[in-house]
Amino acid sequence: MPTRLVTILTGVCVLAAFGCAKHEPAPSAPATIVSQSSGPTSASSLITSTATVESVDHKTRMVTLRTADGEIVHFEAPESVRNLPQVRKGDHVTVTYYESLALRLRDTEGGQPGVSVSQQVERAPLGEKPAGMVVHITTLTAKVTAIDKKKQTVTLEGPKGGKVTLEVTDPAILERVQIGHLVEATYREAVSISVKTPTK
Repeated sequence: MPTRLVTILTGVCVLAAFGCAKHEPAPSAPATIVSQSSGPTSASSLITSTATVESVDHKTRMVTLRTADGEIVHFEAPESVRNLPQVRKGDHVTVTYYESLALRLRDTEGGQPGVSVSQQVERAPLGEKPAGMVVHITTLTAKVTAIDKKKQTVTLEGPKGGKVTLEVTDPAILERVQIGHLVEATYREAVSISVKTPTK
């Protein structure tokens, strides 16, 4: 994984340090990285994973999947999966996971750190194969409390008082940052699932 991508995605750990909500992790292997991108203040990745339905018990809502490498996975489908009766053995399940992190400096002094979380849910119509997407958006605002240009670090204070010191890879950013300024981090995480019957 590119060094800059690792650096930017470290911001996710910052969200956790400041007491933000934690969502479900990306799909487990085997998975295919469709795309990755990164820049001085942003990073994103898109991953897909596929499996085949081995069995489904519509009474207990237990589903058994076989991944591409032969691993067997069991899980109980929640009531929110309203089209479970349409799932049959042999159906193909595709999971797509997307995450991105963008950092933005607010060129203003004052203000208060804060955090907001929103969620969007889309589902397939009743009677069709299960499909849907869940999008989580977490926006964190942290205050700059210390700057060390020699070490190229900046210290941020979150809404709950937690502090994190980060290394800034671009020196030009430090020239624009002042103590009291706010840094905004927006973390987007989306998971979509679709079930299809293979064509014969």
